[in-house]
Amino acid sequence: MIFISRYLSTSAVSKDQKWLYNLNVSVPEMEFIDLENLKFDQVVPLEKEGPEGIGTSVSDLHVSDQGEFFFIGYRSLVKADAALENFQRYRIEPEQFKGDSLGESEGVDFGYVISKDGKKLFGTYSKQQFNGPTRGLAILDLASMELKTIPIPELESLVDFNISQFNEDGNPRMSTIERVWVKEFDGKIYLANTARNEAFIYDPELDSLVHKQFQATLTANAKKGLYTKSTYSDEEMRKAWDEKENEVSFQEIFYDPTYEKFWRVSTDLDRMIGDSAVIKKVLTIFDRDLNQLHEEQIKFNISGSLTYFKEGNLHTFINLEDELGFLIIKPNYE
Repeated sequence: MIFISRYLSTSAVSKDQKWLYNLNVSVPEMEFIDLENLKFDQVVPLEKEGPEGIGTSVSDLHVSDQGEFFFIGYRSLVKADAALENFQRYRIEPEQFKGDSLGESEGVDFGYVISKDGKKLFGTYSKQQFNGPTRGLAILDLASMELKTIPIPELESLVDFNISQFNEDGNPRMSTIERVWVKEFDGKIYLANTARNEAFIYDPELDSLVHKQFQATLTANAKKGLYTKSTYSDEEMRKAWDEKENEVSFQEIFYDPTYEKFWRVSTDLDRMIGDSAVIKKVLTIFDRDLNQLHEEQIKFNISGSLTYFKEGNLHTFINLEDELGFLIIKPNYE
């Protein structure tokens, strides 16, 4: 049985798109799946702890263009060679960094990605406290541990959309957050977020940052924030969460290198039927410079855990009666 209970959230596809690597975190072991022949190939046992351990709480998997594996956990990063025989550990903590200085209580956020060449870490940095604002883009050289920060002031206001719950003594219990997606395409770094219809493009060669703001016709262009933002009550927290779920949300972007197009799905309230909300899904297409080209309402889902383009077709994971499956979308850009 292929491990899909985490919906392939710890999986990655090889650069040539011939192999799917799926990490079973509970054992742990790595499953090798042949995508050309659509069959299970082999499994490689791994360790959680020790010098050859991948970490005790791996939540993400990245594979470099050279076939190196990166096991990402909370404050944990382990690199393995393509044979899964040699391991290297990194401490993603401010005291390990050189280069640009972080402010008081600032750090690199969990949820970062590894560059395609396996040499750098791309993520955001923020005030590491309850409802601490996101400050901007962080780039960490994994060999030298040299940090470069690119402030993006527009991201700081994302905390205005959070819902925070406190206990009777006024101490924080939990908070919702707006996701910031960080992706690398053709040497540039792209940042998008769930709250606003926008993106940022950073070009490392030019050291330039471009802010792209889009105009939707089928959804709102930003969350309205028309829900309770601070509460002491579990019931009020659930109610606020439900109301927030009915507002627009922008998902991550995916790149089709064959046709040089970006895809992004957003969701928004379509209508209410009694007390039930009907949510619509909208696909937006952009060109390679993130200029908006097209919008249309869709009925299929794009998985946030495993989606990739192959020969101009989008492949996205679906659960077929507890077995691994793919939905394949063949676009027509005419």
